[in-house]
Amino acid sequence: MRILLISEQESDFGLIDQLIQKITDIPCQLLSCPADPAALAARDLSRCELMVWGRISDVQIAAGLLMTLSRQQITLPLAVLSDKEVPESTAHHRDFEVLPRTTLNVPFLRSVLLHYGAKRRSAVSKPVRTTDPLTGLGNRHQLRDHLATVLDGQHEEGSVALLLVDVDQFKKVNVSYGQGAGDTLIQQVAERIQSCLASNQRLARIGGNEFAVLFQNNSGSVQNEALRRSEAIVQAMNKPFPLARHAVKMHVSLGLAIKEVGPVTVDALFAQADMAMRVAKQEKGNTLRRYTRDMTDAAQQELKLESEIRRSLRKEDFALHFQPRVDICNHRIIGVEALVRWQHPVRGLLAPGAFIRVAEESGLIVPLGYWIIHSACKFLNELSSKGLDHVQIAVNVAFKQFQDKNFVQTVANIIRKHDIAPGRLEFELTETTMMIEGSAVDQSLRELSKLGIAISLDDFGTGYSSFAHIQRLPISALKVDRSFVSGVCQSDDDATIVKAIINLAHSLKMRVIAEGAETEDQVDFLRDHECDQVQGYFFSRPIPYDDLLQMLERERKHGFKAVLEFGK
Repeated sequence: MRILLISEQESDFGLIDQLIQKITDIPCQLLSCPADPAALAARDLSRCELMVWGRISDVQIAAGLLMTLSRQQITLPLAVLSDKEVPESTAHHRDFEVLPRTTLNVPFLRSVLLHYGAKRRSAVSKPVRTTDPLTGLGNRHQLRDHLATVLDGQHEEGSVALLLVDVDQFKKVNVSYGQGAGDTLIQQVAERIQSCLASNQRLARIGGNEFAVLFQNNSGSVQNEALRRSEAIVQAMNKPFPLARHAVKMHVSLGLAIKEVGPVTVDALFAQADMAMRVAKQEKGNTLRRYTRDMTDAAQQELKLESEIRRSLRKEDFALHFQPRVDICNHRIIGVEALVRWQHPVRGLLAPGAFIRVAEESGLIVPLGYWIIHSACKFLNELSSKGLDHVQIAVNVAFKQFQDKNFVQTVANIIRKHDIAPGRLEFELTETTMMIEGSAVDQSLRELSKLGIAISLDDFGTGYSSFAHIQRLPISALKVDRSFVSGVCQSDDDATIVKAIINLAHSLKMRVIAEGAETEDQVDFLRDHECDQVQGYFFSRPIPYDDLLQMLERERKHGFKAVLEFGK
């Protein structure tokens, strides 16, 4: 039995997961979805048999989730986690089951699963199959019904293919230009895809920003035709879209699944196309990927990894390493960037590249982010106790954390608990985060700044933010992306970009931090052009806290040269 849990609170997942593990006579799979309408739109709800509604504190987000459910035109039995006990006498007036958090137990949850599972399986009525009102295309249910019929009559390998097309960073359009522009974009994308297809190839809109194309061939393989049409769609998407008097460049990710030999189910073909699409999305840009069997192995590994991250969060198997930031004019360490590491129980110490993407996609980056902030504050207090209160700690903040409506208040509680002085803690966010989340991030940054948290913009120069936008926000530092720093001594273009960023930032009274400096020539260039701070392997790799203390102690006793010797 597949159960979908929607909640902004990680503990809701832990509660339900712990209970269903003890219900051995009803095989269950618990799927989590953050309280985000876009994330819900990407889910195939037809595969679920029960929805559990956890804590969702923001009324607008709740309304957005309900609208998303309405668009998918499918009715799921609903259970709601509640902090209140609900009188049994009111049960017959409700269309949903209430699960009281404080007293929920295995027998009660088991009875709910039995009741709603049976009700779902015995339901005779099906969701109404209507066309998509925005594009006039068929919807997910119509496509699934048609695909089921086609697969029933096709058993040859390669006779059927399914293409999924996802519009990347669609939310950015709604934030930047308004929902009307978003609707216009969806219509234009649908028209461009349709123009690349033959009359017998079926196109449907299956989600907010997702389309599907069904290819079939009654005699022989459809593989070459599907690949040719898919490539044509990629080319069509390379042209900018006219939106709100702007020419907006958008990217799409395409996943193609071609029927294998023997019987294949609708769910299996959709799952294969979805896996291929997610691989394409990781590569960014207008990218097409065809499903291969190793993608299934990779998806299973990611599910396993997600489970291991949850377990390690409970056990606090994570650690912080620190990379020094150096004031290159005064030759002094004045801060560090905190970088998370995972002490995996089997694989040993893992760098973020091995787990951060899965943490972000699953929403686990939110509790992990809070742990990082807690730990950074603890280390700040330890540094102060050793007379090192001039050292600032910077932590990276992911866009998912800004989607948590309790983010600012939770950070405020952490700051108060550890009594952190203003300016000691810094949050780094990327340009992409600022653009995707729009005004929500802007407001949060202003509130965080009032708490005494310094704000820096990471990977600057790689995104789309404007200096006019940055100037309106309480950003105190820009971090020049390592891709520019690495080329300052070989590329005139990179050197010009870095000099321009330094000059413009200083004109806005912001500090400039260059990351990724690995050679003496790079450091000399940055010093000559008055970059304020530099971090990189030239000074030190990220190191554990105890090693950081030794480095700072050596600097205090023997000067900055001792830092260079220690870092090597």
